[in-house]
Amino acid sequence: MTTKEINTVSMWKIITVFGLWTVTSFLCHFSGKLFLKSETENESTYNFIKAFILTLYQTFMCYSLTEVKFHIDKVYICISVCHFLATLSTNCSMALMFASSTFAIKLMEPITSACVQRLLLATPLHPSIFVSLPLIVGGACMFTGNPLTDTSLSKGTLMAFLSNVILAVRNAAIKKDQHNSSRLNLRPSLTIAIVIICHLVFTLVLHLIETRNGAENILTRAVFFTVLSSVFHVVYSYISTNIVLRYMSVLSHSVCNIMKRVLVVILLYIVGSRYASFSNFLGLMVSTVGLFIYVGFKVSIKNSSNRDVTPKEQGKPDRTIIKIAAFLILFVCLSIIGMYSNTSIKLGYRDNNFAKLALEDYESRSFGGKSLEIMDTSDLEPEVDVGHFENGPRLKRFLRKKLIQTPYDTDILSPHLKTSTEVIREAQRVHFNLFKDLLRGFRYAMLFDVAAFENKGDPAISSGEIYLLRRLGIDLIYYCSFSYCKDENLQYAKNMSSIYSNKELVILVHGGGNIVGYALNDVLRFKILNIFKGLKIVVLSQSIYMKNYNGHFERCKQFYCCNKNLTLVLRDRQSLSMAQTYFNNGTNLIMAPDMAFQIGRVKRYMSPMYDILWLKRKDSETPNYKIPVIPEGVSAKVKDWWGFPTPKGDNSLENAFLIATNGMMFLQRGRVVITDRLHGHILCTLLDIPHVLIDNKYKKLSSYHRTWTRGVENTLITTNATEAVSLALQLLKKYNDVIPPIAPFMNVVEHPFENSRGKRITPVVPLVFNKSQGKK
Repeated sequence: MTTKEINTVSMWKIITVFGLWTVTSFLCHFSGKLFLKSETENESTYNFIKAFILTLYQTFMCYSLTEVKFHIDKVYICISVCHFLATLSTNCSMALMFASSTFAIKLMEPITSACVQRLLLATPLHPSIFVSLPLIVGGACMFTGNPLTDTSLSKGTLMAFLSNVILAVRNAAIKKDQHNSSRLNLRPSLTIAIVIICHLVFTLVLHLIETRNGAENILTRAVFFTVLSSVFHVVYSYISTNIVLRYMSVLSHSVCNIMKRVLVVILLYIVGSRYASFSNFLGLMVSTVGLFIYVGFKVSIKNSSNRDVTPKEQGKPDRTIIKIAAFLILFVCLSIIGMYSNTSIKLGYRDNNFAKLALEDYESRSFGGKSLEIMDTSDLEPEVDVGHFENGPRLKRFLRKKLIQTPYDTDILSPHLKTSTEVIREAQRVHFNLFKDLLRGFRYAMLFDVAAFENKGDPAISSGEIYLLRRLGIDLIYYCSFSYCKDENLQYAKNMSSIYSNKELVILVHGGGNIVGYALNDVLRFKILNIFKGLKIVVLSQSIYMKNYNGHFERCKQFYCCNKNLTLVLRDRQSLSMAQTYFNNGTNLIMAPDMAFQIGRVKRYMSPMYDILWLKRKDSETPNYKIPVIPEGVSAKVKDWWGFPTPKGDNSLENAFLIATNGMMFLQRGRVVITDRLHGHILCTLLDIPHVLIDNKYKKLSSYHRTWTRGVENTLITTNATEAVSLALQLLKKYNDVIPPIAPFMNVVEHPFENSRGKRITPVVPLVFNKSQGKK
């Protein structure tokens, strides 16, 4: 063969090895993410347990399929423990945030290793590190996003960085002891075949058992993805230790390692549900450039000190590496240009004229002449071929689905929704899709536990429930609020139900967030379940408030479990997972957004009175924080809406509508809102008011936010009151030209002898007035 042919073969070998290296790394972590994508993403303990199980299984599979001929000493134990802990940290990070974000932080691993070796081994740092370090770290953080806006993101970022540090310690231990890298030796083919076949048979048997019992294949999928991730973990490790270094020089390995990491980030992004902006991808490019700068200087030093390598031998891999590196950078650039050529695009609908008409028609449905008519769900569907959607074909299949057939996977579109209007439209589309099938054939309904008290959120739910029934063409023949759902009224409803068949009358129970945590509401539901046996009973969108695991919780398990006539609608993934754990085995479970979204989009109809309206609850669900100091020049009002009374009507449902509307008025007093109440978030979404959520220890807000509204750009979330103020100020600055100004009379003092709390004070008398402005 000629020299040119030899070089061509060598290049293709490098490309092939690089491709296998990248694909197996991607499949290992993608399969792991599918296992870690639990229904209770916000439960930190549950996330850690799943990450630990995955790590343990990956380690078990490694020892089942390979053998390491290595003298077991302290260094070996240190290396093994570090590898296990680093893998565990990586898996924990993936359980807490998007896998692509985890591996963006993992891009910092080489530079972290250099810094740790400087601290532990006094290894000198090349001056180039002071250029590459801010580029790598800054770029990785730009791609990942702002961890201050999401607690899970900050924890995930921390775990990914911890993985980098642990691996750096491992590398330092190897270098200090001059420990040679071990080569993985595969076990005999028969052993490997037996191990894999046993796992496949076990998975198949598990699938048959779950299918026969009519259960969702949750356990089967979990086992399958765990095994898949573990197998690819072994394959990836084998390629890394036995194949890569055989075909690549030091330069080839260093540059290909960078490209592999970047491509894995991009591939995980493409197959995942994350939305990344242009600035996020710009951060990825910056980090990539920083890595090339770092590796370039590092390798140049090694080559200059290696006198045995001729210029000709150095040039051969250099040309290959330059070609591959150029391909990678071109690929990233084209990805950005292709996906974000118009970053201002939101959701597209058929064409511009249609979009305008559709939106106007949609808004008129909130309180207009069409407010009681069922909507054509096709008008609520986004055009997934344009805008910020990825995986268009997958989303199109989702839009064509009957969601009653996949009742646990109703939130597929949610991560892609960036505005309040998009979220409202999708919530209503999911409602119509689900409930048209769930309530098909029913002409009449009774609604129990209607909310008519001053907690503005529950009345908003009741309002939405009434709208939904009417839009589905179902007549309400009886209802009662909690205080009126007494035994005699329940018996009256029972007698009334006897004139209807179980095919035409459905029993509905008001939604909310009070399953388990509020015993009185559960006791009422227990009565309803006993009185209306034989009729279909649907508990509308609820959260499970797991306050404690006492005797009442055991009663809830008894009543809510194993009832084929009962359907529990859960409004977030955390609650769905709890219901699957405690109330499954016969009871029908589905996931749908809060019913208040049936109210629809509402335009702000009054001027705000304050820069920040702080809705702070005082009951058992409060996050228990103190109001921090508000910056000078920023006006704020802190109050719970229980103390904002509503004029009363003639019956409970009229009161529900009045109270819900009063809740919207309460929130409009702020240019932006800070809230620790879930329905402060939901009503702000209906009104399109920028707002900040403060989560509580039960994860009620963050679970709903991550399930349905996490993509909304004017909504931020935290667990810290001081940070909430900072985020609110960011929203005020960002949306200053969009949100209305404060009413012009708020700076005029009406009661100079009283403060805002009504207490007597001595006023400060101005000496000079500006007649035109009334100011000193």
